[in-house]
Amino acid sequence: MSKDVSLDAATALSCLGQTVLMELVWEGDPESLWGCYHIVGVVVPVEGIYDHGHFLVLSALSPEPFPSEVFWTNIRSMTTLHQRSLEGIDLASLSSVA
Repeated sequence: MSKDVSLDAATALSCLGQTVLMELVWEGDPESLWGCYHIVGVVVPVEGIYDHGHFLVLSALSPEPFPSEVFWTNIRSMTTLHQRSLEGIDLASLSSVA
């Protein structure tokens, strides 16, 4: 299982409040899972107390009442999504598309 993302507490905290696209992997599972998440919390490892750093996330695509945990060891890749301006686009016409 290849791991491209290496997170530490400082890097993880810089992701707080970001919307990200993550590729998640689990040992023994040949297929990865992609998801789009809002990072709403960070649990940092504390030596001798808790070793498993993870994010608290909400799905960016479907509403959830409570955050889920995404452990750093399961993240193969992660990309921050940036908002772009919709300059020149008629927003009124977009509201009818669904």
